[in-house]
Amino acid sequence: MDRELLKQLRLPGRRRSGRLADPGHDHALGHRTYVSTLASGDAEWLRTKPFSAPPGPELAACLRTFVNVVTQLDLGLRAQVLDAGCGPGWLSELLAACGYWVTGIDVSEDMVEIARARVASVRPLAAGFEPVAEFVAAPVRSLPWRDRFDAIVLYDALHHFDEEGATLRALLGSLVPGGTLFIRDAVRPAPGSRGERELHDEMRRHGTLESPFDPEYLEQVVREAGFVEVRQFLEIDGLFDLADAKRLGRIVAHYLAARFGLAAPPSNMLVARRPGGVDIAFSAVLRRVGPWRSEDGERALTIEATNVGRCYWPAAPEEAIVAGAVSVGAWLAPVTGGWVELPRTALADPVPPGRSTELVVPVPAYASGTVTIDLVREGIGRFAEYGSAPLRIDVP
Repeated sequence: MDRELLKQLRLPGRRRSGRLADPGHDHALGHRTYVSTLASGDAEWLRTKPFSAPPGPELAACLRTFVNVVTQLDLGLRAQVLDAGCGPGWLSELLAACGYWVTGIDVSEDMVEIARARVASVRPLAAGFEPVAEFVAAPVRSLPWRDRFDAIVLYDALHHFDEEGATLRALLGSLVPGGTLFIRDAVRPAPGSRGERELHDEMRRHGTLESPFDPEYLEQVVREAGFVEVRQFLEIDGLFDLADAKRLGRIVAHYLAARFGLAAPPSNMLVARRPGGVDIAFSAVLRRVGPWRSEDGERALTIEATNVGRCYWPAAPEEAIVAGAVSVGAWLAPVTGGWVELPRTALADPVPPGRSTELVVPVPAYASGTVTIDLVREGIGRFAEYGSAPLRIDVP
């Protein structure tokens, strides 16, 4: 189907590039105080969204998009995911329930409090796989993490942030090399339209920023922030009656119009990556540092571990054994045969890709034979299972 035929479909024309104008008020304050301005019923909705909604567009849209997020990110168990502009945390709740290691950030302390409570009520995925999530009340541009997240999700959040270029650059730096950005957001309404008037009314009422993007402009600023492999998607989810030829025709026409740039899609759906990264997810170079020494009736050896994989190594919070946390595992092969597993050594701090840490591996004084040292994802597996080479040292 060519452009001339598509024009005859009388679909809306292309929108002016950019985003809806910033009204100029203190929208950071508006977002921080948003919850306190709501009626009690609306505030309660934040604690149950989208599950307390009658079956309909809100619930269906959230759940369908969540499936799209999980499908596109294609992450493993306990992957590090940032929910940027997390709001009341419904997306964080679903991500944590699925076994991801979730971090949420939002400028509103009230929203963060709601998000914490929601995730705290999530039942464990399985024995030993309690939901892991932390939340921070801070502007997204002040992200304290670098080279940490396998993926970042911006679900209906980017249109609340001013200085979108600076925001996206901050997000880029917090991803691991090769990490994925997923954006789902509204599309800028046509100038003078009812949708534009409703957004202006919303901003006046709550003092917030409601400034969605033209799809072309969004792709441009994502690329300018340093992301690569930028792809835009048309969200067409649902069941369609094959006998309803008219509706199917409209769906196909909308798809083609969006494909050729003759009409904006109903939502901004964009996936991009941070440049770089390696193929292997968890890999370490282990090096002995110094001689054996005696400590408290045991022998000990200092090991330097360098993260040469793609993924961040999380340390167990509060010295607890948490599934997915990385620790040092050692196995003794005595001269008499067999294997003896030695106590784990926890990481003192997380280790991003490209960084190193030193760890002390204790070995009982009576031990003899060979010690095999490897890193372990607690409850999931050893790094050797990903192709990383363990370190083997003879005990003197």
